[in-house]
Amino acid sequence: MELTPQEEIENRIKNLQSYLKKEKVESCLILQNVDLFYFSGTIQRSYLFIPNVGEPLLMVQKDFDRARKESPLKNTILIERPKAISSILKKQGGLKRIGLEWDVLPVSQFRQLEKMFPQSEFVDISKAIKQVRMIKSPYEIDQLRYSAKILDEVFEYAKRILKPGVTEIEAESHLIELGRRRGHQGITRMRAWNQDMVNACVLSGNSGSVLTHLDVSVIGPGISPAFPQGSSFNSIERDVPIQIDFSIAYNGYITDGARTYAIGTLPQKLKEAYQVALEIRDEMEKMAKPGVPCSDLYHLSSQIVKKRRLEDYFIGTKKNQAPFVGHGIGLEIDELPLLARGFSQPLEIGMVFAFEPKFIFPEMGAVALEDDYAVTEDGVERLTHADDNIIVIGES
Repeated sequence: MELTPQEEIENRIKNLQSYLKKEKVESCLILQNVDLFYFSGTIQRSYLFIPNVGEPLLMVQKDFDRARKESPLKNTILIERPKAISSILKKQGGLKRIGLEWDVLPVSQFRQLEKMFPQSEFVDISKAIKQVRMIKSPYEIDQLRYSAKILDEVFEYAKRILKPGVTEIEAESHLIELGRRRGHQGITRMRAWNQDMVNACVLSGNSGSVLTHLDVSVIGPGISPAFPQGSSFNSIERDVPIQIDFSIAYNGYITDGARTYAIGTLPQKLKEAYQVALEIRDEMEKMAKPGVPCSDLYHLSSQIVKKRRLEDYFIGTKKNQAPFVGHGIGLEIDELPLLARGFSQPLEIGMVFAFEPKFIFPEMGAVALEDDYAVTEDGVERLTHADDNIIVIGES
């Protein structure tokens, strides 16, 4: 089991402390699982107290022995119940202004903290946490590179298991099995409220044009209204687009990709749309570099799509289109940056994002391409390297 290096944790905490000092926030409490892992190296049930100066304190309710082994933090103590943190932190000081993850913190927990610290002012530091996590270290990018290798292997393996008559669910299960055997954690974490994310979907024909409530472009019908996304029990057919959208999370780090397959051939309209997806991807790679506003990559994509008269099918269907063409990835699949209209923050070295020019045609399905990139000094490094043509199986 690979543990997060101590230097990594220390640098992340220092970056957050810089923000706290700048905003005159004396300290913060980290409670959400993924943020806990990012700043402490463990996801055990804990409360992480970070002052704007000095050493953090990890207060563990369960499991203490495992947390102590997994986290490199020096100050790690056992607490029997959450109320104990009140007396412990009052001895620490620095409680006038306490930062919290307001974007994910349940109201009930917030009310409990208000009672524990009646003299404290609570402020939102969720934006700061997202900004700190947005810039990946060389260690994190290495984790993502390895995750991407597993993803490439999944897309290659799909050539062997896609056959007419096989259900989407059956094909998906084979791909997930391979991913798990290679080290995929089995779930894809998403931060946004009520946005559960399936980590794999195989969509044949019209399944690729089914819409749902999620803030995504292509997601599929699923098998139940209780979880209306992903692969279905529909059989894979010949001469229709088969889209595989897959996420691999290795040691927590998520890569996200999509490829288009066909058993036989596809209508010319879909072939031409896929060539436009490749054109958009290639032009993005030429433009993307540090200093370029993220929104420029979205506008570039939109201009190409309009020029090719495909705007009604880009990243959704008409009136149901996602306002982005890419998103940050890391420990969660919806991290910053967002390659979207209105997100003008410039690209920076260390950002990592998934770029997904996709076209959805009602009653026909989707042709999709999605690759992952790390921003470097000279431009972008593509992390995913699977075959990026329409992958034809048993062409007739």
